[in-house]
Amino acid sequence: MHSVRALLQAKPLRLITASPLTSVAEAMRTMRQETVRSVLITHEGNLLGIVTDKDYLRKVAALGKNAEAVRVDAIMSTSLITVQIDDTLQTCMNLMADHTLHHLPVFEHGKLAGMVSWTDIMATMLGEE
Repeated sequence: MHSVRALLQAKPLRLITASPLTSVAEAMRTMRQETVRSVLITHEGNLLGIVTDKDYLRKVAALGKNAEAVRVDAIMSTSLITVQIDDTLQTCMNLMADHTLHHLPVFEHGKLAGMVSWTDIMATMLGEE
């Protein structure tokens, strides 16, 4: 079984982050530019939360709020499920299924080391066949 470490080593390291003071509109522009569906919210190297495109749709757009006026810290998820770099992809899949997640921040020795998505895991698993 592949480890998270192997998956991260096989893809370019792209930690897409934003400050908690960033507007939701700016975070969405970043997601579009980087072709990702989430942004990690960090401050001084510490992971505070995550904002996904679904957070925007449910907590801003659906309520008719102005994305330029809303900061990401107002809509980010803070109860984060994370994995360690030496965890298996099976562990990731179980966590994602159990908690209905699509993104997992990855830590190594207490520091943010990357992020894996459901798409990353599926591509790796399907590549094994």
